[in-house]
Amino acid sequence: MHADASLLINLSAGDATYGYHTVKALAQAHCETVKDIVIVIDSIKAPYATFYDHAKRYAEPRYSENIRLITEAVYRLKAEGLADKIIELKTGDPSIKKLASLFFKNRIKETHDFRGAPITAYMVGLANCDTKYVVRYDGDIILHQLPGTDWILKGIKSLETEKDIIAVSPCPSPQKNIDPTGEKFTDIHWFSTRCLLLNKELFMQQRPLIAVKYWPELTARRILKKTYPPAFESIITKSLKSKLFKTRYLVHEDAWFIHPEDKGQLFLKLLPGIIEQAKAGKFPSAQAGNETVDLPAWENYLQSAKD
Repeated sequence: MHADASLLINLSAGDATYGYHTVKALAQAHCETVKDIVIVIDSIKAPYATFYDHAKRYAEPRYSENIRLITEAVYRLKAEGLADKIIELKTGDPSIKKLASLFFKNRIKETHDFRGAPITAYMVGLANCDTKYVVRYDGDIILHQLPGTDWILKGIKSLETEKDIIAVSPCPSPQKNIDPTGEKFTDIHWFSTRCLLLNKELFMQQRPLIAVKYWPELTARRILKKTYPPAFESIITKSLKSKLFKTRYLVHEDAWFIHPEDKGQLFLKLLPGIIEQAKAGKFPSAQAGNETVDLPAWENYLQSAKD
């Protein structure tokens, strides 16, 4: 029996070279638990910003080619039974204005934040999930959970019993040391878009997702053109924190995830081995306590495993 939950994964052109492998692993991890798997492909180009190399990120024809590649990869996953609903978000999509009104009462209308990270794509994904709970990942997350288990089932229990918990996450890194008698979780006022199991039903009741006391700061950011628009996770953190909601991070070896910052050739070369070892709960000692994938440590670790 499936939980009343959807698996939601957001992708963009930047995921083209590895997205098939990472998304497949995530879908396989949760397909027996969730009712459906929803994948959003965001092809909208963010407005110009000086925070990153805008020209390089959106250079043509490479950008359009990467969108084509990641789209083909997602439809391949659907053919393999690992995706149910595919949403191709494109410039001019009529849902953009509707979602800005639905989530933010039009106080933020931009599709991306000041870093070029998505805003609209997150809202599109949530709006297209029809379940009470949504487990959402960025497309580059590498997950471990004990075989035969699914961390979201434990997470749903917390969401059902703790009134101040609106979201749950596995530990963002394997642990250095596990104390069997220690705390099994920690609750904090932070709502990451990287990996999160969300009580969507309760979340949608908190709209508009911009706290009233945040309006002056938001206006000042816009006028001064300073870190505007803010990150989606910062916006919802301020809103949900003002209502005393928290995220519960599960602190044990049963489930954890890591995230790559460097996604160059070495990462692509090592990725299949990293996914396989992480799935088995194995990792180099240098990765313990570190959310960012340590590529040199993994290179040495995987080479030693071969020898």
